[in-house]
Amino acid sequence: MLIKKLFAFQSTVPAPLKGISLALISTALFVLSGMLVRLLSATIDTFEILLFRQIVFIIVLLPAIKKNIEVLRKPKKIKLHTLRIFSAFVSLYFGFVTVSNLPFADAQALGFLQVLFVALISRTFLSERMTPSRVLTILIGFVGVMLIVQPELDNIASPFILTGAISALGAAIAVVCVRKVATTEPKITLLAYQALFVGFITLAPAIYNWKWPTWSELNLLILVGLLSSVGQWIGVTAYKFTEANIVANVQYVSILYSLVLGFFIFAEIPNDLAIIGAIVLLSSALIPLLYTHIKATATN
Repeated sequence: MLIKKLFAFQSTVPAPLKGISLALISTALFVLSGMLVRLLSATIDTFEILLFRQIVFIIVLLPAIKKNIEVLRKPKKIKLHTLRIFSAFVSLYFGFVTVSNLPFADAQALGFLQVLFVALISRTFLSERMTPSRVLTILIGFVGVMLIVQPELDNIASPFILTGAISALGAAIAVVCVRKVATTEPKITLLAYQALFVGFITLAPAIYNWKWPTWSELNLLILVGLLSSVGQWIGVTAYKFTEANIVANVQYVSILYSLVLGFFIFAEIPNDLAIIGAIVLLSSALIPLLYTHIKATATN
């Protein structure tokens, strides 16, 4: 009965609101995964973490891959799939490198360059409208992030500043590709191709730098894979319901998730400036939700 009610409720929710809600859930799962990656990076090589992540992802997808094998053999947009897979690998690898070598606040700040890159690429290649209100939302969100993380970036010439920017650009390209491909390809194609081919790319360097994980490390590696798999599935679904730059803007909220985790797990208390930033950021995340609700109400 409860499941039927949930499906009935889902059918009444406007598509953009579904996309935003799914993006919020996906972002939360990726924040949890990122926290575990940061812990693992102290003892496990980046390529090995990536390989385990992809192996778990493939195992999770195996039943769906077997069921849809004929569909997977006939991709419709090979060039976009190739670009997305390469961009996803670049984003994941350079993102892990950045988090492992820069202060967490600085790495977080660089990661949010993705929102700006998505806005620019979506406008150019997807012809998504950049209204003044949407530009304002992006800028407000970015200001909120800066107030929260308060990055120092003392050594602006550090190569890890560049790796953070490259990671953000790779993520933005992958996001736009997903939005483009999701209109014609089934979800399993998007998920399976990334799981298989990113895993294949990381295989050789992971073996070269291999270190057998302890049981506790193995459990964390598996958990990273599970969280990432579910987050990826939900995230891909989000792009079927709303525009890429809206979903990207919602991802600003990940810094709020980070603040909550930091408070409850690491007893990290944000300062006054960070609290102001959280309020600013929350307002920027609520703007798309309120706009969607008002627009849906006006049309009914």
